[in-house]
Amino acid sequence: MRRLVQPVLAMACLLDCRPLAHAQVLPLAAPEIQTAKVCALSPASADKHLSGPEVMITELNFEGDLRIPAGDLDEIAKSLKLRKYTDDADGVTSEVLERVRRAWQEQGYFKVEVRGEAKILTSSPASESLSVAVHVEAGEQYRLEEIRFENNRVVSNVKVLRPLFPLKDGDVFDRAAIAKGLDNLRFAYGQLGHINFTSIPNTRFNEDRQTISLDVDVDEGKKFFVSSLRVLGLDDSVLKDSLLKPGDVYDQRLVNLFVQQHASSSLTDVSPDSRVRRQLDERAGTVAITFDFRVCPLQGQP
Repeated sequence: MRRLVQPVLAMACLLDCRPLAHAQVLPLAAPEIQTAKVCALSPASADKHLSGPEVMITELNFEGDLRIPAGDLDEIAKSLKLRKYTDDADGVTSEVLERVRRAWQEQGYFKVEVRGEAKILTSSPASESLSVAVHVEAGEQYRLEEIRFENNRVVSNVKVLRPLFPLKDGDVFDRAAIAKGLDNLRFAYGQLGHINFTSIPNTRFNEDRQTISLDVDVDEGKKFFVSSLRVLGLDDSVLKDSLLKPGDVYDQRLVNLFVQQHASSSLTDVSPDSRVRRQLDERAGTVAITFDFRVCPLQGQP
């Protein structure tokens, strides 16, 4: 039997805070490319993948102060039991607890606490089945009071930035929706040349009203201009299709669009970024862009 505790983390750790003069209208989300992975695993990745048996959760039970409908509990349990894991029992339990915590936070229970116990039911060199009991203390449900932006000088109009977050004031505070908003924000600034844009979300709690206010501190960074374009794996003539030209302000949307146009269905990856290399000259404020459409763009020399 193994026992793990999953603490509540600060908002800055919960959300992916990763790093607008062609367009004035900002889209709500970055375009996505459907994926079909073709590159083989690296030796290190393959060793990790094959290092242990495939683990399945055959029993999953919730207990404690749950506070969410039984139907939602069933859906959470179903999604976790359908997954296949390759870690040991402790690692699987830790992953389960993290996913449970996220599920409750997406329903406003931001300070949820979870802990769990795992038992090995069956084990063989090829597979292992676990029974996991998860204890949940949901705590209070919070709603979004407001979102404010700090240090946003390039785009000072909050009415432009606020709709990038798919939550209205008064809605149940949803961790995933906030993360999506931060990603939308980064993509929007990427259309204005701010490649190094970052944001840090800070939360303020009002326990009397059971609300959370979000202060988004942005670092817009320098605006970059395109110095050059080149392509690998295709004829250079395809660059005529690029709406982004040397001398233009860098535009993430146009970069993604070019990748979508020329990445064949057999060569698509997780995101357009996997097909794009950017070499920044911080002093000059320029970026040299290489589009890589080779089968395995991370292998071999550029």
